[in-house]
Formats: sequence, structure tokens, C-alpha cells
Amino acid sequence: MPDTMRDPIDEFLNFNRPFAQRHPELYRVKVARMAEGPFPFFRGTFHLYARDVIEKVCQPVPALLPVGLEMPLVGDIHSENYGTYKAADGTVCYDINDFDEATTGRVGFDLCRLATSLFLASRQRGDSLADATLLVLTAVQAYTESLPRFVKKGKSYAVSTTSPSACAAVDDVVRQASEVKRTEFIGKLTEKGKSGRRLVRSAHFFNLPDQERDQALRLLRDYAARRPEPPTKDFYQVEDACGRVAGIGSMGRLRYAVLVHGKGSAEARNLILEFKEARPTAYDIYRQRQTDAKAVAERAEAVIAAQRRAEAACNPHLGFAVDEGMSFQVRELGPHDIRLDFRTIKNVSMLQKVAAVQAAILARSHAQGASSAVGMVDPLADMNDPDVYAQRILCFALAYSDQVRQDWTKFVGNRADIEALH
Repeated sequence: MPDTMRDPIDEFLNFNRPFAQRHPELYRVKVARMAEGPFPFFRGTFHLYARDVIEKVCQPVPALLPVGLEMPLVGDIHSENYGTYKAADGTVCYDINDFDEATTGRVGFDLCRLATSLFLASRQRGDSLADATLLVLTAVQAYTESLPRFVKKGKSYAVSTTSPSACAAVDDVVRQASEVKRTEFIGKLTEKGKSGRRLVRSAHFFNLPDQERDQALRLLRDYAARRPEPPTKDFYQVEDACGRVAGIGSMGRLRYAVLVHGKGSAEARNLILEFKEARPTAYDIYRQRQTDAKAVAERAEAVIAAQRRAEAACNPHLGFAVDEGMSFQVRELGPHDIRLDFRTIKNVSMLQKVAAVQAAILARSHAQGASSAVGMVDPLADMNDPDVYAQRILCFALAYSDQVRQDWTKFVGNRADIEALH
């Protein structure tokens, strides 16, 4: 049962106070998005999930208990943190694409979070309790069936233009992403001026104060210095830099979009690089580890290393940059980036196939992490009886989803006070 002293509102306010003080307007956007429903609220409160797991707010499954050797985890894994992107070999992949909260722990930490997100996302669609429950079971069973194959046989698993998933909804998104042309993408996001292109200001791109713009340019120089020699001398020539609004959980972190010349501005073959502030994961903050100045300065490098290890293939522009003790993850904002919106999937059986693909991808990332972990790590130890394991994960997902709904209701009821935080 939940601790009677637990207050999700106080927890949210304490965690988000630095962000509210830095960018009050972005903080209010975050609150508004989280107020839309239990699933967006869940996406914006990884820190609450991390603390609840540590403090055993919901009866934990054995794989959540803080015992045994740990292995790499995605951390904030949920159904919206999958998407398409172009890999270095030119293929368009569908994979996990957000590792802001990458950490180490027991695999159940990730699986329970994914299972809870699937249930909440399904209920947000209006699916029945039976359908939402079956969706979770389908995903967990796909995970428990896939992980042993990946661990014992070293079998790779990738979803891309050259390796379809056999799930029409996922494969259609991959196909759609592969058909987008860079020139069309850049043309829609930019406008031409006398000195080059400029990102069109919108709900997603905004002007930066001089201090933050200067930091964005320093970060670009640091990033470029770590990269291989570019194809042309003016490849990293800056044409514009602005702030970016995206997501829910990471909103409030410093986030810059830098438009560079790339392979030709006149032909709209520019490159947009995103620099996102890297911060210690909430799971480590609450475990009082990896929060010193050195860890903060090295955090982005650690996150990118976790992403390279977990993904089947990576975008060629993935990297990191450091400025005055702060570190930033760097990725391309590219024409091939698409996320699959569960609300657009009309067929419940198709939704189950999507969930199975996502679960298999998570299993692959865990298998790859286990092979690189220090010491003897056996992610299969908790799965001697897959059916019992699936039941435990399901029970956690149902119980924690109910807790999330209660927290969200309280959040909405106190929204005015929450928005007034400063």
C-alpha cells in the first residue's frame, strides 16, 4: 500500500522547481500537457516512478527488488519513446530513441514502466479494461519469449527498411519516414534570408536570450571538434540557433536547435542538430549516486554510450558536447523522425502487435546490455516461470496505473497552485 506520507504534488514541485525558475513559460506548458490525462502525467513523472520503486509504494515484483547485480537500463522507457530515424548505413530504423534517464538496475524496472505505459496509453484511447490488460500481457509475453533467444543465442533484432517487423503499423511508419526528402523537411521548417536559412519560430522553436545562444554556439564548436572531418569546410557553419520545445518528461532542460550549412543551404540540404542538457537520472539521484560535478560533466557522454549500446543502429550525428561543467546530448532533428501515435491505430489486434514489437526491442536492448555488464549478470534469473513472471508484471502495472490516476486527479485539482510555482 502507498505510504500515507507520500505527496505526489510536493514531489513534483520539488523536482521541477529549478526548471520553473529557469523557464516559467516552459514549465507551464509542461503542466498543461501533463494535465491532459493519466498517460501524459505518467510520462512527465519518471522521477515519481523512480522514488515509488525505491520506496516500494506498490508491492514490487522480485525483479524490482534492489538486490543482485545491475545491468544497463533505458530508465524512462514508455510507448512514446520509440520512433524512426536514419542510421549511418542509410536505413531507416524503428527503435528506442530516448535515453535521458539511462541508468543501471534490474530489468524489471524497465519492463514494469513499459507495461504501465501501455496500459495507460490503451485506456487513454478508450480501450476496454479487458483489451488494455491483454495489451500488457501480450507485451510482457513477447519480452519473456524474446529475451532468452537474444541472451543465449546472441540473436540480433532490428526493425528497419531492410528488416521489417511483420507488424503493418510499425512497417508503414518506417516506410513513411524513409520517403521523406531532406529538402522538403528543411523547406518546411526554415525560411530563406540574405545570409542563409532561419528556423521558422513556432510553438516548437523560439528565440534564445544572448547567454543561451552563445552557449549553443560553444557547444556546437565542442561537438564538431569531437567529430570526424566533415565533408566540406562550411558543413558546421551556423545559420541559426534557437530554443526547442518537445516532449514532456525532459521539458525544462536547456534544449537548443542549431541549423548548420550541412551539404548545401541553397538546396535546403542543411542539418539541424539538437543539444539537450544532460542531467543525472532521477533513479540515481534518489539512490544518492552519480550526482557529483564530475558525473554531471560526463553525463551526456554516458547517455550517448548507453544509446549506442542499446540501439540496433545509430544515427551518424549522435554525439555529445561539454560547456563549463555542463554536458549536452547531441542528435540530429531529421526528416526521418516519426513516432507512432497509438490513437491512430483503430484495430486492437494491431495495437497488440505494436506492443509486441516494442517489447522485443526492449528485450534486445537488455540482452545487449547484459553482454557488456561487469560481472556475472543473468537477466533470465527472475523468469524461471514466464507465466508467473508475466502475472507479476501485470499486477504491478494495474496497481501502479491506479496510483497514477489518483496522482493525476490530485494534480489537476491543484493545477492553479502548481502553475504558480516560482
